[in-house]
Amino acid sequence: MSGETYGSNGLVIFVFGLLFLPILLPLVGASSGWEEDGWLDADWFTKDGRIASGDELGCQGMPTLNLELMPKTTAMECKKYLMDRTNASRWSDYPLSFGIDLSENPNFDSNDHEALFEEGFAVHGLDTNFENTAWHNGTDVPITDSDWWNLGSSGSLEQKITPLDEIIELANQGAMVNLQWQAQIADLKVRTNGELVSWLESQNAWYTTWGEAYSYDFHQSNDVFLISFEDTNKWKITNSGPGIENQNTLAWDVPITHGIEIKNNTVIDVSSGADELNELSIQNKTLTPGWRQDGDLVWITLHSGQDAIITLENDSEIKFSNNSPRYFNNHSWALTISGHHTIDLFKWSMKFDESPLVFTWLVEPQEVEDFSWVLIIIAASAGIGAVTYPRHLLTKDREERGIYESE
Repeated sequence: MSGETYGSNGLVIFVFGLLFLPILLPLVGASSGWEEDGWLDADWFTKDGRIASGDELGCQGMPTLNLELMPKTTAMECKKYLMDRTNASRWSDYPLSFGIDLSENPNFDSNDHEALFEEGFAVHGLDTNFENTAWHNGTDVPITDSDWWNLGSSGSLEQKITPLDEIIELANQGAMVNLQWQAQIADLKVRTNGELVSWLESQNAWYTTWGEAYSYDFHQSNDVFLISFEDTNKWKITNSGPGIENQNTLAWDVPITHGIEIKNNTVIDVSSGADELNELSIQNKTLTPGWRQDGDLVWITLHSGQDAIITLENDSEIKFSNNSPRYFNNHSWALTISGHHTIDLFKWSMKFDESPLVFTWLVEPQEVEDFSWVLIIIAASAGIGAVTYPRHLLTKDREERGIYESE
């Protein structure tokens, strides 16, 4: 009898072990793979399309890696995933922007921010709970690099989320407004706030992106502009770039706008090298080298190391304006829109194909659930056990009855 009891107990343990094995092995069936976004290396769509029109690509993470536990590895792998397929922007191959989803990474801390920065990601957003901040309101101007580790969120393009009045108020304050967009959440397709999008498209604002804005801020603070007399009615304007003591290995080489006073005068033309420098208007909303006359002021936008010759109608002195513009082309406010969890660039951007708005697409591969033979074996074994164990009990019961009756 004792041997039968042990055999019965062993079978019970075996069956229950099969049933509870998925709980005891939490990694069984978890995602261990991902699928790339095929649109990223379609140059006609990405490089020659979205990026050429002003968009930027940054990172959100990797499905197989935990951002909180492995921030440095996650940053390295996501950067490689992106750079193997396309450029980050018009200005550079390498990305500067990283999206942090606090609902998925609630314990993301300052050490994690440091790890991302060490891997070349200078801008972290949105609302990351880091102690330093940038653009959480109209006066929250960034001062240090680490201010950009907590870029403020001004709202969303999603329908019924952000009132238009709130964005108008921020724009009137001269803020850099940071909105977000996610085309699909799980299987739910998200609708846009048509009123908000239409208003944004009609405004004379600087349409920029996270990495571009960070780079512009660096060059605006550190580039040195010079004026020198060239010839009759001609003046040379030079952006000599940042001094040796103010080098930044992360900031992209982007042009910045400087103001020049030309009282009672008119610009005839502006050239840079052998080419004419483009004349801009207030309608130019995406960053580009050029110039625009605005009464007695000329707003000139040049790269580091670039110079331009201004030819004036009259021979008179000119000087730099005391009020240097904060934003490109002397726009009064700036706008960024970040596309979060961008697993399919085509789907995420398709509603804005004809829009002048530009986006910071935070890309990540799409998670793929691997086919698991382990789960199949467990399910089959549990099914067999569920059938054989009751039969074992019935057989045992009959045997015990027979012994009892014979006695």
